[in-house]
Amino acid sequence: MRRISHISDLHFGRTDPAVVEALVDELNGDAPDLIVASGDFTMAARPSEFAQARAFLNRLSSPWIGVPGNHDISPYDLVQRFARPFARYRHAIAQDTEPCFADGEIGVVCLNTVRRWAPEPDWSHGVIRRSQIARTEARLAAMPEYLFKIVVGHHPFRPPRWDEEARLVGRADLALAAFRRCGVGLTLAGHLHRHYARFALEDDSGAEAVDQGVMRGCRGRLLTVQAGSATSTRLRGNEPNAYNRITIAEGCASVSVRVWDGGGWVDAAPA
Repeated sequence: MRRISHISDLHFGRTDPAVVEALVDELNGDAPDLIVASGDFTMAARPSEFAQARAFLNRLSSPWIGVPGNHDISPYDLVQRFARPFARYRHAIAQDTEPCFADGEIGVVCLNTVRRWAPEPDWSHGVIRRSQIARTEARLAAMPEYLFKIVVGHHPFRPPRWDEEARLVGRADLALAAFRRCGVGLTLAGHLHRHYARFALEDDSGAEAVDQGVMRGCRGRLLTVQAGSATSTRLRGNEPNAYNRITIAEGCASVSVRVWDGGGWVDAAPA
C-alpha cells in the first residue's frame, strides 16, 4: 500500500498564512509516502514567492515530486519568460521540470504542460507536445508492469461535469490514449482550483459517474483527478482550500478530498 497527498495551486505570494501552517502540520502528521505538487507554486514567479515556496517544501517531512504551473514563469519579465522561462523554478524548486519517481509499488511520471506563449491573448492554457507524449510513453513502458502508474501535469486532462466546454491541456485526447496504452491508472492535475474526478473512457460503454466521496481508479480504468487550491486565497466558486488524499492498494487508487473549514482540515462531504 502507498499513500499520496496531492496538493496544487499553492500560489505563494497570495496565500492564507493560517492555511499554510495547518497544511504543513497536516501533511507532516499524516506522513504520506509521497507528496505530489501539480504546479503553480507561486503567484507571479517572483523570487520572493519562490523563496516562500521553497521554505514550505523544506518543512515537509515526506518526499515530494512536482511540476511547474503557468504562474511559475514570469508574466512581467518577458526576456526571462522567453529566454529562460524556468530559471527561477529550477533555482528554487527543482532542476528537473519533468521528474519521475518509482518504488516497489508506484511509478510517477511528470509532464511540464506550461507554454511560454500562444497565438491567442490568454497564454495561461497548457499544451502537451507530441515529443512529450512519446517520451512519457517510453518512460512508462520502461517501468515494471506491476507498478501502479501515475502521470502528473498542471493543466486538466478532462473537464468538470458542470462545464463540459472547459479548456483542457492541448492534445489531452492523444495523451490520455497513450496513458491508457501504458496502463496508467491515475492522472493528477490542478489549474482550475476545483476538485473533481472523471474516468477517461476509450468509448461510451460503462458508467462515467464517480463517487466524489471515495473516487477509485484501477489499472485499465484511468481516473483523471483534479485538486483544488491548497493554500491560495484565489478561490473559485464556493470551494474552499482543498487537497487530495490517495491510497493505492491492490492495483487501485482510492481518492478522498480534504477541505479547509476555517479552523482545520476535514473530509469533504460526499457530492
